[in-house]
Amino acid sequence: MTNTTEQTIEQNQHGTFSVYGFGEWPQGSVLEGQTMKCFLGRYDTVEEAKSDHPEAEEGYRDAHNHFDHLSDEY
Repeated sequence: MTNTTEQTIEQNQHGTFSVYGFGEWPQGSVLEGQTMKCFLGRYDTVEEAKSDHPEAEEGYRDAHNHFDHLSDEY
């Protein structure tokens, strides 16, 4: 992912923290134009995550991708 418009720090099921970047799926993808959520890193503490990603906000964000535009072939 080259351009991220937003980053989040999310506590994961292992008790550590994952950082995600958000962008847009490129032309030609079956999800073209929809939100892309990309894993950027895992940290033991939220402070470590914030240190490496100061622009990231704490909290979960769903990409809200939908597939109803696809034919039954997929």
